[in-house]
Amino acid sequence: MFSILIILLITVTTSMQDSNTNISDENFARSSENFGFKLFFEVGKANARKNIIFSPFSIQTCLAMARVGAAGETAAEMDRAMGFPQMKEEALADKYYDILSKYANSKILKIANKIYVMKGYSLKPNYNELLANRFLSAAENINFSQNIQAAKDINSWVESKTNRLITDIISPNLLSGDTRMVLLNAIHFKGNWVIPFPETGTRDKDFHLDDRNNVKVKMMRVNGKFRYGEFEDLDATALEMRYEDSDLSMLVLLPKSRNGLAQMEEKLKSISLNELVKRMYTTEVIVDFPKFRSEFSVTLNDALQKLGMRRMFSGDANFSRMLQSSENLSISTVVHKAFIEVNEIGTEAAASTVISIGAISGTVSGPKIFNVDHPFYFFVRNSKGIYLFQGSQIYFV
Repeated sequence: MFSILIILLITVTTSMQDSNTNISDENFARSSENFGFKLFFEVGKANARKNIIFSPFSIQTCLAMARVGAAGETAAEMDRAMGFPQMKEEALADKYYDILSKYANSKILKIANKIYVMKGYSLKPNYNELLANRFLSAAENINFSQNIQAAKDINSWVESKTNRLITDIISPNLLSGDTRMVLLNAIHFKGNWVIPFPETGTRDKDFHLDDRNNVKVKMMRVNGKFRYGEFEDLDATALEMRYEDSDLSMLVLLPKSRNGLAQMEEKLKSISLNELVKRMYTTEVIVDFPKFRSEFSVTLNDALQKLGMRRMFSGDANFSRMLQSSENLSISTVVHKAFIEVNEIGTEAAASTVISIGAISGTVSGPKIFNVDHPFYFFVRNSKGIYLFQGSQIYFV
């Protein structure tokens, strides 16, 4: 089960040129992949020796909703950081609509967007149309001055869309009379493996934290046909485990060395994972994979600024396409929180991001062995190469 939440809080401060360029689905996926990895690496620098789980799609969707309300150099910086060519806001929004509409009737993946606007304020017609028709988001007025009640209402919406996996995502002190708008993106995914792990096969086994330290984990085992790859480029092997009734799957990257995660991370900076996935093939695999549960939270301001999104946090931010009010807006805080649990049946996960915009946002003989007994990367992606979740598991408690 996957739940994603993004909250964009916009408060007032007192204090791009349009293009017809479009972007192909393949280039869009590549840009999204690159953004996710760059963000992952920046987050990893400040969170060494921690398990990381986050949703690049959730974060990027929220940033995209902010981006279509941006103008000038603020919009250009966001495009560059996310790897998009300069294009009309409608063209960018269409790319997200393609994904949102694809899963609109899905029974296992639910995506919902919501806009809260300060009482007495209105969205500009074009911005409102983009969010409503492309991001499938409905607007509702709320009084942020009554911050306790406003936070309660927002948290209630979040809980209802994430099967109560995300609670109390926003505290009242993040809201005030200066708050002008809150954008929310929530994703809930409940997926069962196409090839489940039989519970009778789960055993206590060693997980090697490094060459010297081990911990006992609940190691699942299954034998079946999976897409598998051996990548000399990464000095790693890969396995794809599909979820039922969808085009979604979990991709696991396993370094050949117990201490190889950091080296693999460096190599991923210059290699397209989506291109590597095309080289994978279906074969018989004996899979040993640990049951795990992980939580992670992070403030993303520094990471996003290091990726080039500096202006949107400053008094020079230009979000003039959002509100009919002439007030200047800027992003003050971006917070992300995520949870994942993997077991024999499938996957349960949740993630949330708070973005506060405040005063000046082949053919093989014999089965392969895929023994995940040391630190690894994992991704939940669709068939187009869009990464909904990604993370690393390096320790167990």
